[in-house]
This record gives sequence, C-alpha cells and structure tokens, in this order.
Amino acid sequence: MTRPNVLLVVCDQLARHVLGTYGGPVPTPNLDRIAAGGTTFTDATCPTPVCSPSRGAMATGRYPHANGIRSNVGRSDVPA
Repeated sequence: MTRPNVLLVVCDQLARHVLGTYGGPVPTPNLDRIAAGGTTFTDATCPTPVCSPSRGAMATGRYPHANGIRSNVGRSDVPA
C-alpha cells in the first residue's frame, strides 16, 4: 500500500483577509501555487490562541488539556 504525499504548511502571524491566496491585497505567489494543488481551509478553528498548544494538538491529534502542552514552550513563567 502506498501512502499519498502530504504537505502541511503551518504559518504564524497570517490573517486570511490580507493573503492573496484568499483574495486579499498581499501577493502570496508561493502560497497560491501550493493552494492551487491542494486544499485550503476557510472555516477552521484552533484549540487555543497560542502557538505551541495548537501545534501540539495537530501533531498528537489530542486537545492541549489531554496532551499536556498548555502554553508556549520556553516560557520562563510556566514550569516545564
């Protein structure tokens, strides 16, 4: 059994309403090319508004409260 090639592009600090891929004013030719050959999401949500828990949820398939990643990694004010 062969597995399909899958590419997941995860970017921070992007707003859909400004990206050219979604009709916004900022040119994004590389994202446009990737999106044209794949899938784009227009109504997605994330489990938390910070980076590390969201990425951990994608990597594990579990919510942040279940996978133990509840804050951004490397914060000095949160115990490891």
